[in-house]
Amino acid sequence: MGYKVKWVEDNLGVTRKALRGFEEAGLMLKNQGRQYRDYDEDDIDRIWTIRVLQGMGYKLKEIVNMVNDENFDFDDSIAQKIEELEKEKMKIETHLGYAKAIKLTGRVPFRPRKMGEMKFEDFQQDALERWNITNDPQGAEYAKLADTILSKPTEEWEDSDLGRMLFMLESMTHMDTDLLLAEYVLPRAIVKRQHLGANHPDIQCLVKLIYENQNSLILGIDMEGILTEQQFARFYSSSYLSGDVAKLKTHDFSEEDCYFIAEAVSIFGGYENHDALIEAEHQYGR
Repeated sequence: MGYKVKWVEDNLGVTRKALRGFEEAGLMLKNQGRQYRDYDEDDIDRIWTIRVLQGMGYKLKEIVNMVNDENFDFDDSIAQKIEELEKEKMKIETHLGYAKAIKLTGRVPFRPRKMGEMKFEDFQQDALERWNITNDPQGAEYAKLADTILSKPTEEWEDSDLGRMLFMLESMTHMDTDLLLAEYVLPRAIVKRQHLGANHPDIQCLVKLIYENQNSLILGIDMEGILTEQQFARFYSSSYLSGDVAKLKTHDFSEEDCYFIAEAVSIFGGYENHDALIEAEHQYGR
């Protein structure tokens, strides 16, 4: 049975241009002047093998070398390829954990206060390590929990989802209690006093408690340095307005409540209001 080019394209995902490349590289016999080429079973097997090897990261030139070099050590080559893929896997998993942290919080890490203190490559590596949510088992569980709550109605929760929630509750530490204070108790106290206005001393006192609590959490996980009031304002206010964390908070606070908290926090950070904070971020970068 002969296979047409269209069949090869549809079933093996190889374009006409790629097939010509295989022929030019000597991996397949060239079309002998016929207008339409048929591929036999051996051709299909060879194309399949090339696709598998390319999927593992082999370049066409390397595949040609495999075929033409009688002394080619395939075992050694595949062992090296596994090592390369393991490194790539680690890199992808790090970036994935980084992306999940950004999705959860709704923002990217702060850049150095003064450009020049740290090169971007060094900053990126540091951010990938610090913001990789999969490095923190409890953080990863929290991210999964957030996904469950946001993506499924309660009647669709599975036993594994409920088990994850119980695990989170059972594994709560003193630090988690502090986090609960900063993320639930104090914000509720702020919302109850909303009528006072975001810049009222009582409101600002509550925000200061959250700020100090956040910094104690940072020190508790051995992070270098503490948040400045401006950094805190930018980070904490965004947690009520963007990202999965903000979506979760809408279960406890109205949109108006969330904006009021963000406004109060922005004022604490030295901004006139939250709009001024956003404008500053757009002007100077995060």
